[in-house]
Amino acid sequence: MPKNYNLRKLILEVLESDELSKKKILEVIRSKSGIGTSDKTFNESLMALLREGQIYIADYDFTIYNGVKRIQSIRPEGIVFGVSRMDFVEIETILKQMESNDHEEVYRASKNLKRIFRRRMDELQSEGNHNQPNGADSLFNQTIFYMNSLGEEQKRSLRNKLAWSLSNNKGSLELFKNIVDFVQSQE
Repeated sequence: MPKNYNLRKLILEVLESDELSKKKILEVIRSKSGIGTSDKTFNESLMALLREGQIYIADYDFTIYNGVKRIQSIRPEGIVFGVSRMDFVEIETILKQMESNDHEEVYRASKNLKRIFRRRMDELQSEGNHNQPNGADSLFNQTIFYMNSLGEEQKRSLRNKLAWSLSNNKGSLELFKNIVDFVQSQE
């Protein structure tokens, strides 16, 4: 087993509860586990998780600049990572969060869902099953608009189907394609 496999597991465990900057992830790993890992090994593990889609880049932490107003360089320590969730229940929860009265929660949920939606569209397009001329973001907005225009029962049904289609479950990609085709036909 490669030595960075355990490091990858630790990174996922640390990110399980919250989105954190690269700097904070490394601090938590070093303090909790006592593992003294090199930056090179840590970066390699982060990039492998990112490439595999297990984590994503969520934000940038400007506090690493300690109040400097004129920032002239991007420091990798400020990149904020989060764990990618592709489970039906988690995606359904994100969809429900989009109906919250808390604007910050809606914004985070929308950002998360849009990222998952884009990845799913990329899968469809890589298989040659679909071509979206207006882009994934436009289709995402159209899907959410359509869903919000439905009555409660229809909305709940479409939300469940959308959550399933965005998950890793068997048959979910085909269901996603059907939902995309249906939403596009409603224009």
